[in-house]
Amino acid sequence: MRIGIVGGGVAGLGSAYFLAEAGHQVEVFEQAATLGGLAGCFDFNGVPVEKYYHFICRDDDDLLAMLRRLGLQNEVEWRPGQMRFFYAGQLYRFGTPWDLLRFRPLSLRERVRFGLNVALSRSAKSWERYESMTARDWLIAQIGARAYEVIWEPLLRIKFGPYYEQISASWVWHRIHRVVRSRAHLLARERLGFLRRGTSALLDALVAELQRRGVGLRTGVPVDAITVGPRGVTGLTVGGVHQPFDAVVSTAPLPLLARLLPPAAAEQLGDLTGIEYITVVCLIMKLRQPVTDGFWINVHDPRVPFNGFIEYTNLNPRADAARPYLLYVPFYLPPGDARFAQPDAELLRDCLAGLRVVRPDLTDDWVLGYRVFRERFAQAICTTNFAARIPPVRTRIPGLLMTDSTQLYPSDRTISGMFGQARRVAELLATR
Repeated sequence: MRIGIVGGGVAGLGSAYFLAEAGHQVEVFEQAATLGGLAGCFDFNGVPVEKYYHFICRDDDDLLAMLRRLGLQNEVEWRPGQMRFFYAGQLYRFGTPWDLLRFRPLSLRERVRFGLNVALSRSAKSWERYESMTARDWLIAQIGARAYEVIWEPLLRIKFGPYYEQISASWVWHRIHRVVRSRAHLLARERLGFLRRGTSALLDALVAELQRRGVGLRTGVPVDAITVGPRGVTGLTVGGVHQPFDAVVSTAPLPLLARLLPPAAAEQLGDLTGIEYITVVCLIMKLRQPVTDGFWINVHDPRVPFNGFIEYTNLNPRADAARPYLLYVPFYLPPGDARFAQPDAELLRDCLAGLRVVRPDLTDDWVLGYRVFRERFAQAICTTNFAARIPPVRTRIPGLLMTDSTQLYPSDRTISGMFGQARRVAELLATR
């Protein structure tokens, strides 16, 4: 078949890989100037750097399988995750049960309850039982109100804004489960993986393989519409010109997919615009030295405008780059939040002010460079009973398949998850 793919992120490139492997003729259309989507990279003073931070967990089977397919399995390295928690002016280690026992903001009983919840989340297999519960109610029942207020409430509140009390317990359970499963055993520290040369090594190898297989990769080319006839999909309209395809795979967020379809066709797919997404603004700084000795630092302090930061170089030292340290400050924002359009220089100023609360001796001359990236559809807001709202990969419109991060629920959007969705697309088209 001749197949058109809307979107050149991981889902689109992964779908192209598996479909080309099955012998189909594939063409990918990406409106941005570069491929990769949220996994994309940029040139940061001569070094390819991820726009958004990425790491690998032990159960990321689809990503690890793709790396083997591309001959990159030896690029993966595993190191302790080195989690930290900054609370009320104090930085605490927060990665093992022994660290938890020394976490003084909670009583000993509260620390034990928190640890038991982590242990149960690691071993549990089913998330469906938590579907009807909010994260707030589930967490308070599991760890108590005080531990919820100290650890989880600020993380949920800052990330989801006015939606934070509606978030599904299943979503929070899976976040705990995925990371804790990266421990060799319950008492160990998480071991997280990374690609020594960064995600660009994966994207470069994947693009090279797609080109070798004859896949068309068109960047800077937005799709105007997905065309639908009485018998299903007929193709794509690109630059005002209809291009016929036997099947179309959309990897666009659901609200954007709704705009690409004729209204009558969009209605057949259910409420594509009813699921709301939070946005993300991510500041990346190149620093002379690290702020802490940790990789992932959660923050609960009223003086700091963000709920955490990621010192990526403390996980991946990037032997292919000079020694400056990479630090990411993500702001997950509800739609319409003014900070999404905040000028880059103001965002840098606010972030430096927050980091100085953690590291008072930090000065402006530590910053060797910075960049800001924004994404309107960063993550679906997963409310209770969210599983019933997830659209299927194979749609009611013959010839139209779609992948979206909502289909990874209860998992977050991950590179591994999107490769899994891409493999599913190829399997479904094989049984068309």
